Amino acid sequence: MSEKFDSHRVGIVVQKIAAPHGFADLLAEALAEQKADIMYRVDRNNFYQNEKKATVCTPDYVSEFLFSIISPHIKKGGLVVDPCVGEGALLLPWQREGYKTLGIDIEDQGFPNTIEKNYLEVRKSHIRQKPSLVIMNPPFNIDSKTKEYIKANYGGRPLLPEVWFQKALELFGTSVPIAMFTPYGFRLNQTDNSSRWKKFIEGEYPEITSIVSLPKDVFDGILFHSEVLIFNLPALNGHYFVQHGKQRAA
Repeated sequence: MSEKFDSHRVGIVVQKIAAPHGFADLLAEALAEQKADIMYRVDRNNFYQNEKKATVCTPDYVSEFLFSIISPHIKKGGLVVDPCVGEGALLLPWQREGYKTLGIDIEDQGFPNTIEKNYLEVRKSHIRQKPSLVIMNPPFNIDSKTKEYIKANYGGRPLLPEVWFQKALELFGTSVPIAMFTPYGFRLNQTDNSSRWKKFIEGEYPEITSIVSLPKDVFDGILFHSEVLIFNLPALNGHYFVQHGKQRAA
């Protein structure tokens, strides 16, 4: 069935049918999502054909929340690395509180102590101190050169967060604490034979020790089903809902 249809006319008809039964609000939300520019679907990893031309910044309240739950478990003299640092939203709370911080980005966007380099081409020799934490919100779109590098080294159509995750393990080992934004499809929607599933259950990937749930409108201007996965920090609660200035375990 074609996905192209007149959503406005269909919406009017369906809402007239559903309104007496109390479904109008739910339908309005669903139709809004259909009309919106949805960045991600679990069944379609199509960034190769349809790049999202956007730089997505992490909201300050999310950065502060992650700092509030993670920082008690990271030594104060430790190095915190963001391999897709951008303007530094995720590192700013750490920098403010006196932690050592290091950013990596394909272009310098002003955050101090940034290595201006394609992260996938970074080598261990570029980072002299082993990080106490890697925290990252991997990109949703990539340049053509990086596409070719990923195809050659990580396979044809991997999820971008998984590529950044694999690179972190390659550089820093499987025991380093990691906090990473991912689409739901990184953890879910797998088969028993999928390579990612096997890497988790066979121990090639470290255990997920905590999950932070995010609202789907957490990023300004887009709807995107995402969460933060935290690895190698077993003292954290198993699950949190992100909150403005508060912690809430569930």
